[in-house]
Amino acid sequence: MILLIFAALGFLIGLVTGGSVHGLSRYALKGILLPVAALLLKSGAAALLAPQTGAVAVCLLQYALLFVFLLLNARRPVWPIVVFFGSFLNMLVIVLNGGCMPVSVTLLGGAGGRLVQIAQGRIYAYCLLNETTKLPFLGDVIRVGPAGMPIGFASAGDILLGVGVAILAYQMTRADCKHERSETPVL
Repeated sequence: MILLIFAALGFLIGLVTGGSVHGLSRYALKGILLPVAALLLKSGAAALLAPQTGAVAVCLLQYALLFVFLLLNARRPVWPIVVFFGSFLNMLVIVLNGGCMPVSVTLLGGAGGRLVQIAQGRIYAYCLLNETTKLPFLGDVIRVGPAGMPIGFASAGDILLGVGVAILAYQMTRADCKHERSETPVL
């Protein structure tokens, strides 16, 4: 959800600053199916496996797919490195905590059912942040949205990922502008 918000923001900024929707088709991404496969892997594991079964292996494979995608697009300016660092931070905290992203209890204050599910280990690859959590500051400790009606929660890695996705969306809308400039004859 948060990545979609960042993508929409980058896209909107790109359009407002003179970008074009047509730029999206001119911005070729290599290995675009790799992040799709990573998402399907995580979703499939959550749907098919018992909670936390193979969570570390799933995490490592999921992030390996993302890192290959980033490597294939490494020559692009800025966004691959920002997305890499965000992904690396998320992978690090998840692997160090047994394949689970730790979630702050205070963020789930109004979500009683969700809190109970995470506390009981019934939500794949998520656990409650506690005194044994490794690198707790890298867990889901940031509320997204107002305190009374949050739309979700995020980690520092998620924020970096979001910034990288916003930069990518912005660059994609501006791809058409660069193309037009390069074809303008010099007088």
